[in-house]
Amino acid sequence: MTQKESIKIPNDSIITEFKEHLDLEFNQRILFTAPFGAGKSTFINDFEDKYKDEYRFIRLYPVNYAVSANEDIFELIKFDILYELMAHHNEEIALAKVDFDFWLRMSMFMQNKADLMPLFLHIISLHETIGKPVAKFIEVVKPLVKDFKEYSKEINIDESSDVFGFLETFESKKGSPYEMDATSQFIFNLVDRLKGDVLPDQDKITKEEGKKRTNKTVLVIDDLDRLDPDHIFRLFNIFSAHTHSITGENKFGFDKVVFVCDIENIRKIYAHKYGVGVDFSGYMDKFYSVKPFIYDNFKYLTQKITAIIDQSVFINSSKEEIVKQDLVVHLLSAVLKILSKNRTINLRSLFKSNTFILSIERYVKINRGIVLSKDKISLVIVFEIISEMLGGWGHLEKALLKVKDNFYNQQYFDKNQEFLKKYSLVTYPSRYRHEIDDIRDEVFKVFVAEYLNNEDKTIEGDKYIQLHEFKLNVIYNLNNEDIDDFRIKYIREIGGNEDIDYKVNYDLLLIEAFRKLQGYGFIPYTK
Repeated sequence: MTQKESIKIPNDSIITEFKEHLDLEFNQRILFTAPFGAGKSTFINDFEDKYKDEYRFIRLYPVNYAVSANEDIFELIKFDILYELMAHHNEEIALAKVDFDFWLRMSMFMQNKADLMPLFLHIISLHETIGKPVAKFIEVVKPLVKDFKEYSKEINIDESSDVFGFLETFESKKGSPYEMDATSQFIFNLVDRLKGDVLPDQDKITKEEGKKRTNKTVLVIDDLDRLDPDHIFRLFNIFSAHTHSITGENKFGFDKVVFVCDIENIRKIYAHKYGVGVDFSGYMDKFYSVKPFIYDNFKYLTQKITAIIDQSVFINSSKEEIVKQDLVVHLLSAVLKILSKNRTINLRSLFKSNTFILSIERYVKINRGIVLSKDKISLVIVFEIISEMLGGWGHLEKALLKVKDNFYNQQYFDKNQEFLKKYSLVTYPSRYRHEIDDIRDEVFKVFVAEYLNNEDKTIEGDKYIQLHEFKLNVIYNLNNEDIDDFRIKYIREIGGNEDIDYKVNYDLLLIEAFRKLQGYGFIPYTK
């Protein structure tokens, strides 16, 4: 196999959740947040496709904006919105020649007046700045030029005067929250058309703006976290300034404005720019009406891990059989969820490689003369698969260290934390086991491996080891020094009697298990 088929994590339930969030009556501004690479843009596409009969989306990608002033950015936003309206909703907005008492004249001069080449070049540059081809823009308005010539004669317009007027308005100060120049009014009218007809049950409502319409218009500002830090906050501030201070209505009459970004990434950028002690929540609250919508589809990852493995190529066919074991697949899913929740891996990383070498030596002599094969410790296989997904052992180690750095107290267990609920881990009915059980057994198996000949026993006759660096007692069963028979009975705090299996911080233990496997020789040391 040379190419993977398209694998999508199911979004159905999240789409329903987002629909409910979007439909809240006073939810005019939405902050849609997820880590980079989690599939935010794909989700918005899926949502738009499913509810195309209810919503009309205008998508902006300000990553292409390269300007220095707020008023310039707002002018680019207007051009960008116009482009999207004409390119994707031209039939619905039903442009007519009368709409172009301003805009069509400008388009005609761009195409037919050689002495106005500077204007032509200026518009070209604006479209390059927003990353949209000017040819598409002209393609939409070109059919109307012929009609316009007749229309222009009918109303006896002074064309030169009008174009110079346009240049003067463009060069004058822009960006006021209350400005409604010809361009802004034009956009407002087009957006209003996009909303469709008033619904039949709205007759009793006297105010036109309060009546419900066929469609809801949604302006999506995508990929905000890809911008230069200064531009991120500039855009946030612009849209805050262009929200009506009394009515809360959005600029241009959009029903909803959705900011798509990673709020945790922006939080770090904010702290770096303004200082750790500066109130981030107070700053961000004005950019959303209710609360941020957290997009999390990693809880459905388990359903797709098997598909990812099935579409992968393994250099050694015997290793392919090992990888496809249920235990390995479920453990892989659980570890990926931990890395995802700690923002050290994203969905795109899972599809970087579909060819796995799995080149660690089959047998390794570890401490105390014990010899093990790597297929006896599933965590070795899982770590190797993820390392190849990420591009090497060094990248995996860096990801695991980042997980550890996320915990300030560095405690290996927390009696107030239910790890069972922390990562939306799942139960496998066919195996009568929970993902947490797989993590627990396989992580502690790494530490027990060098003590296979251990004879320390509890009063009840169970074997145990004390992991002093973690302040944990591991009580287990093991027959004939065969690690395949390793079964954990209890995890307890040293000196304690309470079972804390599900209160162990496996986030921190992953990097410790990784280092122990390095010490055994299963995993190479990185620079």
